[in-house]
Amino acid sequence: MQIFIYSRKSKWTGRGESIENQVQMCREYIERGIPEAAKAEIRVFEDEGYSGKNTRRPEFQRMMQELKKGDCKYLVCYKLDRMGRSIIDIAGLVEELNRLQVSFISIKENFDTSTPLGKTMLYIAGIFAQMEREQIAERVKDNMVMLARSGRWLGGNTPLGFSSQKEERVQMDEKVRTSYRLIEKKEELLTVHFIFEKYLEKQSLTKVVEYFQTHGIRTKRGKEYTTTAVRAILTNPVYCVGDGDAYDYFEKLGCQLCFEKAEADGTHGLIAYGKTSSAQYKNKDNPPEEWILALGKHRGEISGAAFRKVQEQLLANQPKSASFHKVKNEIALLSGILYCKCGHVMRPKYYSAKQLTKEGERKFSYLCPYKEQTHKEQCSVENVPGNELDRMVCRELLEYAKPDSAVNKLLLEKKSEIRKEREIIGEEDELLHQAVEEKENSLRSLLVSIQKPGRSPEFIKQVEEEVTRLSRECRELRQKEIQWEKEKEAQQKGKEHIFEHIKNPGTFLLDELDTFAKVFRNMEVSKKREYLKMLLEKVVWDGETAHIFLHGSDPKE
Repeated sequence: MQIFIYSRKSKWTGRGESIENQVQMCREYIERGIPEAAKAEIRVFEDEGYSGKNTRRPEFQRMMQELKKGDCKYLVCYKLDRMGRSIIDIAGLVEELNRLQVSFISIKENFDTSTPLGKTMLYIAGIFAQMEREQIAERVKDNMVMLARSGRWLGGNTPLGFSSQKEERVQMDEKVRTSYRLIEKKEELLTVHFIFEKYLEKQSLTKVVEYFQTHGIRTKRGKEYTTTAVRAILTNPVYCVGDGDAYDYFEKLGCQLCFEKAEADGTHGLIAYGKTSSAQYKNKDNPPEEWILALGKHRGEISGAAFRKVQEQLLANQPKSASFHKVKNEIALLSGILYCKCGHVMRPKYYSAKQLTKEGERKFSYLCPYKEQTHKEQCSVENVPGNELDRMVCRELLEYAKPDSAVNKLLLEKKSEIRKEREIIGEEDELLHQAVEEKENSLRSLLVSIQKPGRSPEFIKQVEEEVTRLSRECRELRQKEIQWEKEKEAQQKGKEHIFEHIKNPGTFLLDELDTFAKVFRNMEVSKKREYLKMLLEKVVWDGETAHIFLHGSDPKE
């Protein structure tokens, strides 16, 4: 017999309900409360750094697979919310454990699903856990709105043209907090105005960046401007004057405005709250409906009409920028991974259609765009014959593709990762499908029971309520199934690497990874290019020598 312990914590803090503390308390409970514990094997599954908002946690998924083997009799956790915060996830977990005849014990709430009362209480506790999560989210939003009305700066990296200054201490949530406001930096604001003016003139992020590179204009940290950095400045409402035009523009976008149009005095700038959110530790733009706009205490710089005009131009240019990074050269293998020693990605350029190699390929070279943009003032690295460099890099990699080589080991690792990814996707599909089936089976059982004669009105009412709940949860799970299918499809399309046809073994066999040289020679150019991107971190050309960097290894010249 086996007893499983599951523990989870969203992030490591070094105190409180740590993973170690949770496991220790579970072990102590098992020794006291489970008679068969002395002869049982105790297995521990730990997820640290994972939220409970869903069940996509590696150790949780592995535990569920182990449970299906039938050797586990008890699943013990410290607290119910360690398993998850969604009632659907908890309900699905309980149904699955019941099917597998595994008793679930939460020692903090003293739940034991081997009894009818424990199962009922578990559902109720799950409802409260989800309610608490929703209330926390609502309180955070309410606090954000209250902060927005004050026009305060909440900290973090200040935008170009401003610094933050401690102002006064304010009372909030029964706590005294320090307030900050933005202070203008006139010299930097001149750059901000110049960026807006230059974009309205050029109407292209790329052309603005080229102009800055040619004229040696750099960021306040001394780095070169990128299109991303310029876009971030152009789209930041902090520079927009809070006037009538700005109010109309953001209201039309659907933003939540914390001031009336009559308060838009045309003097103060705006502060946006909730414009971005953290998605797996990376900032991600929220839709405008989630933005909260307020009048700040700083002076606005760009009129609402000009700001709106810039946003409309950026939006109009989006289709162009979406295709800008697509590789258009049909021969170059190192596009996207070949760098000049100055740090810029080199791009391929065709020679005349009449100039061909011995193999009949059209000749081309790689050149540094920064050299062209700055007229050789900032970079003077010589162009490199593209056909020859591609052959040299491929030949070097093929030499490494022997059984004991670093490349071959890397291929085997990638092969294992892809297989594991397929297994996880299959497991998640199966779990979601099972949850839907279980809910639908429960729904059928209830519908059958309500039709039996002699049922009291109270019983019928309770069953009807349960039917309503299960029906709603079935719909939600079906929606999750549809969404999951869309996400999988998007992931497959977005990867665009050598394993893009992994679901169709006829197009590319994983087993052929072990014979890299044979497979590589028979590939189309587009597939070769993606294969190289998988193996190579980058190739750096210094004007004389190409330095090859494999993922996770030292460079090879």
